[in-house]
Amino acid sequence: MAHHSPSTGRPRLVKTFAVTAIAGMLLAGCSSASSTDQGEPDNGTTLTMWARADNGPTAQLLVDAYNADHKNQVKLTVVPGVDFQTKVGAAAGSGGLPDILGADVVYSPNYVKQGVFKDITEGVKGLDFYDSLSHAHTDATTLDGKIYGTPLVVDSSLIIYNKDLFAAAGLDPEAAPASFDDIYADAQAIRKNIGGDTYGFYFAGNCPGCNAYTMFPYQVAAGTPPFTDEGTVADFDSEALESTLELYKKMFDEDIIPQAAKTEDGSSWVTAFNAGTIGMLPVGTFNFGALADADFEWGVAGLPAPDGGATSTFVGGDVAGITKDSDHYAQALDFLLWTLGDEAQVDVLAKSGNLTSRVDLADNEYSASDPRMVQAIEGLATGYTPSSTGYGAAVNDATGPWATLVRDYIFNGDANAIADGQDAIQAALDDQ
Repeated sequence: MAHHSPSTGRPRLVKTFAVTAIAGMLLAGCSSASSTDQGEPDNGTTLTMWARADNGPTAQLLVDAYNADHKNQVKLTVVPGVDFQTKVGAAAGSGGLPDILGADVVYSPNYVKQGVFKDITEGVKGLDFYDSLSHAHTDATTLDGKIYGTPLVVDSSLIIYNKDLFAAAGLDPEAAPASFDDIYADAQAIRKNIGGDTYGFYFAGNCPGCNAYTMFPYQVAAGTPPFTDEGTVADFDSEALESTLELYKKMFDEDIIPQAAKTEDGSSWVTAFNAGTIGMLPVGTFNFGALADADFEWGVAGLPAPDGGATSTFVGGDVAGITKDSDHYAQALDFLLWTLGDEAQVDVLAKSGNLTSRVDLADNEYSASDPRMVQAIEGLATGYTPSSTGYGAAVNDATGPWATLVRDYIFNGDANAIADGQDAIQAALDDQ
């Protein structure tokens, strides 16, 4: 699990980056690929790597472990999030990218389309455990059937629920909510039977990234993902999304969700749940660390289709790829494939409290001690990451069409919010 500060409570998806503003710089440096060193994969080459600050500590753990028993040596530079997109864009335009670039998975389709990464399909598909990878990440970095990135760090959205509040409300604490009917009934029971400053449910109503992270899986589980055709077509005018927004509106109108949800921008998204006053919170595995010493028992559940027929998750985190400017393809690929192997996945990632990006390693010696962690890793098998170059403008923009759609429907009672949002989101995609 990637560790995020409980004080901010925001996963990396909350932030909005001006990807389109640097597209020209990226394209300027992508007209031709650099020559590559096809020598021995581990021949003592010094490799350069950049990673975002959000996952810098985890990337450093991987780099240190690789360097300890390889002739190759990776030199990692951790780039502050506010500077990342601009730095990458300028470097792409001037031929100054590192050998390996770690990047936010939701923005990786932009990099793939703009030619920042090299094709690594053969190496990745040649892995014995290829079918067990978190394919939400490889799918997000695939274009025209070719893979350009691998999972570097993964996190996953799900429902966390307070078992003590379930019991106090007369509910079975071991019966996790499995459908929209369950969510409503359980949340209502907690609010009605406990009351006071205890509420049944919470969400960050003024945080588009938070809501994408936790609402998109409802649609995916129902078989209607929000983006199709390699991210060029929006499908937000769906029964699943309408059911989701109607559920949230009903709970908000009935005081099952506190009024603070209306202005919640993600900065205190997890605060009330972690304090023990919220029954259920759709959030992410990034909050597991903050709950390690919680004074109440808690469990996890998948984000379900409205009818409970399936579950899904938004697989967040970072991918890594070999950049167009690298002259050390074989050596850089050696590092990427090593990060997916048993040693890196178990002895580095799982040992440090992170999810593995391979579902076949869910029950490893470290994760096995916490069934909630095992469940989260196994959930990656049905995970989804939106792959669209228009994601920033359409979804993550705090004043963009996705944010407007959610707020207008839930808080303003606008019956046309979904249809209008669909048109606006599609227009944002068409502008890319």
